[in-house]
Amino acid sequence: MADQSADPALDEEWTADAAERGASAEPGPAREQDPAAERRTVALTGRGAVAGMLVLFFFSLLIASWLQWGALAGASFVIGSVGAAWYTKRRDLLTVAVSPPLLFFFALICVKALTAKGNTIISTVEGTALTLANIAPWLFAGVILSLIVAWVRGLPQCVADLRHDLRPDLPRPRPGSPRATASRTGSRPGSRRAR
Repeated sequence: MADQSADPALDEEWTADAAERGASAEPGPAREQDPAAERRTVALTGRGAVAGMLVLFFFSLLIASWLQWGALAGASFVIGSVGAAWYTKRRDLLTVAVSPPLLFFFALICVKALTAKGNTIISTVEGTALTLANIAPWLFAGVILSLIVAWVRGLPQCVADLRHDLRPDLPRPRPGSPRATASRTGSRPGSRRAR
């Protein structure tokens, strides 16, 4: 078994996780561990949040399908997407912000295929379309609320980090500079053409 302390990537990841929780990288006797405070700071990884949403969506859709109660499916979408945005680590917010509609659609197709009567393909397509139409307001509310929560928690920084990772040759704008302000508003100073 390889020595994990020799891997610098693991050490950097642990340091980043500790910084997100507000803990120092080197736990010492000066820092007391409060079990109640540790329980309050639940932080899911992006994969854990995606897996949790998928399980929640699947089982709530299955129960809603058996009970013929569409509000349960919609409420589970809102709860799952907002909860994932709230409890996920900041560095994984971009994953959590874009995945709930896709996960819900995948879970819905699986549930409709499992509970199909008669022709499986027609029943699955029809059931999926009717369910999506029935809970559309719930889906819009869940997406908007989860984006608001993710935005407040640092989604713009995740987008900026992704942009920098994709194009490292571009310099990062300084906070408060005209270029940083322009990139947030979508226009650049002096970019208008003379008419």
